[in-house]
Parts: sequence; C-alpha cells; structure tokens
Amino acid sequence: MNLILRRCAVVAFSVAFACAAPDLAHARSRGSDPGGHTNRGVKYARDKQYDKAIAEFTKAIEAQPNDAKNYENRAMAYRLGGKPAQALGDLSKIIELHPKDADAYAAKGQIEIEQKKFDSAIHDLTQAMKLDSKNKNAQRYRAYAFLSKQDWNKAVEDYSKVIERSPDDVGAHERRAYAYRNLGKNNEAIADLTRVIEARPNDAEAYRQRGLTYRLMDNYEKAVGDFSKVLELKPNDADAKARLKYAQQKYVQQKLRRQLPTPSPSKVTKGNAAKARTQKSVSPTPSRAE
Repeated sequence: MNLILRRCAVVAFSVAFACAAPDLAHARSRGSDPGGHTNRGVKYARDKQYDKAIAEFTKAIEAQPNDAKNYENRAMAYRLGGKPAQALGDLSKIIELHPKDADAYAAKGQIEIEQKKFDSAIHDLTQAMKLDSKNKNAQRYRAYAFLSKQDWNKAVEDYSKVIERSPDDVGAHERRAYAYRNLGKNNEAIADLTRVIEARPNDAEAYRQRGLTYRLMDNYEKAVGDFSKVLELKPNDADAKARLKYAQQKYVQQKLRRQLPTPSPSKVTKGNAAKARTQKSVSPTPSRAE
C-alpha cells in the first residue's frame, strides 16, 4: 500500500458511548436501565473488557429492545473487540429504529472503510451527509473512501470541502496532495504538502512526498533539498538515500546542460556535402531475411 494511504489509515470510529456513568445513574433512578446492565457494560468497556461489556449490553437490549443507546454501546464494544460484522448489524438496527440518525450512518460507513467495503461506505456516508450537511467527519471519511478507490477527482472535491470548513486540517491537505499528484496537478500537490510541512516541520514523510512530487516536475534541485531533509530527520532511511542519490545525479546533469553553450548550426561546405553523398551511396542495404 502506498505510504500516504498507510499513514491515512482510519482512526477509531467516532461514535462515543451513548451514556456516561453520571448519566446512567440518573437514568437508573428513572427506571430506564433495568438491572443496571447498561451502566455495567459501559464500565467493562472502559476497562477494555469487551466480551463482558457485550454480554451486559445484550442483556440491556433484551430488557429494552427499542432503546437505540444499547445497540450503539454494543456496536462500539463489538468494533473495539474486533467483531466488525456484529457492529455493523447493531448499527443497522439503530438505523431501522431511527432512519434519520446521521451518526449511525457515519459510524457504519467508517467500519465499512476498515473492512475495505468502499462502495457501501460511500453510500452510508453520503446518507449521513444528506441527513446532516455539517457532518465534517462523514465527508472526510467519504473522501478517504474515494481516495482508496482511486477516484481522484471526487477525493479532491471532498477534501476541498473539508478544508474550506477547517483550513488547518493537516491530514486533509496531505491526502488531497496525494490525489492531486495522481491527477498530474503537481503544483497543487506541492502547495498542500508545503502546508503540511509548515504545520509539522519534523514530518519526514511530508518532505519525502514533496520530494517525489518535485521529481515528477523535473525540479531536482528542490527534490535534493527535500530528500536531504528526510535523511536529516531519519539518517538510516534507505529509501531516502536512494532517492537523494538519483536526484543529485539528475541535478548535476541539469546544471551541466545549462552551463554548456548551445552549438550554432554548422555550415555545410561543398566538399562535405559531396563526401556525405558518397558515403550515403556506398552504405550497405539491409539484407533480406533468410
């Protein structure tokens, strides 16, 4: 997988546990947490005891089958416990109970991205955005799905909208740069990568990606500068060493070409012209294939 895509791996999805402990205590006093299963489930989940949390949330669901918070909690526990298929099932149940729940669609789309189900993710994230046009996270994840499908134009479109809302979103600039570069829009890619470097001046990968982009533009002088910076930050980086060596060689060749005078067209004398005609007349003809 490309370095940019590896670095843009999906972070833990953003649906928080539906009920914090103080809220649960209040809820229990109103009788909305029969048996205290939701409260215990949240505590187990916070302690990363996901199987126990799932068992408690399952009991809470049996007691309150139409309460979306318990499906939401169990979905989170399933996901963190490495059971994404079950998490998707619970999120689908939330959507069944509340068809206009934008967060459920967004969370579902994020898990689908983790499973590389990009078409399904795009569908669910689009639905989340229809229900909540200000859902920046849904747009960011959809952009990542487009990026993973190599749909560069749509990825640029989504990341640009994310950046319009949050100009300092470094991750969006980084990923948009990757999409731009694949579209051959290298100047735009350089601009985005420069923003990343300004925000993260010790980010070796950003310098590497900008160096690669400069190389595509035959700007070997600046490529040398960026690959040198990678090695300053990561002295043992074999990839950067190889790229720096190549860029240095090409830069030297470019300097030599610029320094050498351009030869003026030579005059063809009558003697040279006659000699050329003679050489042409005696040159061998290609032999026929046997």
